[in-house]
Amino acid sequence: MEPTDEVDELRGRFEASLSGLRGRRLLAVDYWDVHNFSSEPARWDYGDWHHAVMGVGLSTDAGPATITWTDTFYSYGVEVLGGRIEDTLLLGAEGPERIGPDAGSGSLWDRYLRTPIRRTATHWERLELGPGRRADGTVVEPARAVDVPMAVRLDFAAGAVWFVAAIPEPPQLRRVFVGGDEIMVVFSPETMRDMGFGDTPFLH
Repeated sequence: MEPTDEVDELRGRFEASLSGLRGRRLLAVDYWDVHNFSSEPARWDYGDWHHAVMGVGLSTDAGPATITWTDTFYSYGVEVLGGRIEDTLLLGAEGPERIGPDAGSGSLWDRYLRTPIRRTATHWERLELGPGRRADGTVVEPARAVDVPMAVRLDFAAGAVWFVAAIPEPPQLRRVFVGGDEIMVVFSPETMRDMGFGDTPFLH
């Protein structure tokens, strides 16, 4: 298989997994993080954005799905997988573990539960790489570009929710590294703009 064929196949599989969520009714949402050794509960709720860290488990009327981060396309990007997040993360005796949210606890998720996913979308970012050089300047790998899915969007009757492969610096959303090995859940286009996504159709 040629490299471009392989990338096209990976991208096609990704888009099929995401579009496969359309029409499913959301029943529950779970966030997961590494084991919390603190006596205080792990914090994940920061108002209009949540820090799901390792990933999000979606329970739907058509079975479970997982939104997490992987390096499938090159650097860390968001990924949509079938099945339970517990199986994806390969749990051990000391984690990862579920950190929230709880249905009916006042989370922003309460407005989306028991409603179907109406639409899905992906934000792809093109990364320019290389060329790879030795210390003496000799080119050993030509320059290339790769497309990485940095965020996905799920639309419900109550509004949109974005899942971003990004590392925030809580408690304030002052600095966010997009393309990192954590998951942020965002409930407002304003916060997405603050994270650097610009005023694009992906936000509307």
